[in-house]
Amino acid sequence: MSRGSVPLKSRRFFAAAWLLAPLLISAATSPSRAGNADFLKQVRARIILSQPFRVDFVQQVFVDEEMVVQESGVILFADRGRVKWQYLDPTPKTFIMENGAYRFHDPENNQLLRGRVGERGEQLIWELLFSDRPGNASSWDAGSRTIRLRLDGEKGVQELEITVGADLLPARVRQTAAGDVTTVYLFRNYRSRVALGAGEFELDLPSDVEIIDEQAP
Repeated sequence: MSRGSVPLKSRRFFAAAWLLAPLLISAATSPSRAGNADFLKQVRARIILSQPFRVDFVQQVFVDEEMVVQESGVILFADRGRVKWQYLDPTPKTFIMENGAYRFHDPENNQLLRGRVGERGEQLIWELLFSDRPGNASSWDAGSRTIRLRLDGEKGVQELEITVGADLLPARVRQTAAGDVTTVYLFRNYRSRVALGAGEFELDLPSDVEIIDEQAP
C-alpha cells in the first residue's frame, strides 16, 4: 500500500464529486415547512420507488462566475448506501460510495483515494433529502418544486438549491460554497428500477496504482 500527495487537479475534482460539504435537512421548523409538508414526503417516496436507478449528469464548476470545469457521465444509485459516479467525459474517473466507505479511482494520475465518510456525513444529494439532523436551515416550495438547504459550519456557509422535475426527481442542483465557488449539477434521463449486474461496485485497478488512504473529517 502506498501513500502520497494528491495533485491539485484530483483534489478539486474529488471535492466536487462529493457534492462538497455536509448539508443536511433540519428537523427544526422553517417558515415554509407547514404549507408544503407533503412535498418533501412525495420527493422522498419517488426516490424510493425509483431505486435502483441510473441517471445521466453534467457537472459544472464556476469560480467567480466563470466556468472552469465541465464533466459528464452516469450515476448508479442502488440505494442510500451504494452509489457510483462514473465520469466519462472529458476524462474517465470513478467514485464509489458503499456502506459508509468511499473509493475514488483517478486513472489519469493512476491513483485510488479511499476512506470513510465522517460522522457529520458528507452526503450525496439523494441522501440529503432523507436526513433530519438538527442545526441547519431548510425550506421547500411545492409551487416551484425547489428545496433549499443551508448550513453554517466550520468550512463556512454552504447553500444548496435542489430543483425537482415534474416526476419529483432531482433535475438541477446549485451548490454555493465559500470562496465564490459554485457547482451546478444537471440530471437527465432517469432509468428506474434497473437491474444490478455482478461487479457493479468493483474497480478494475492496475497493479501499480497508488493507493492513498484519507482520514475522515
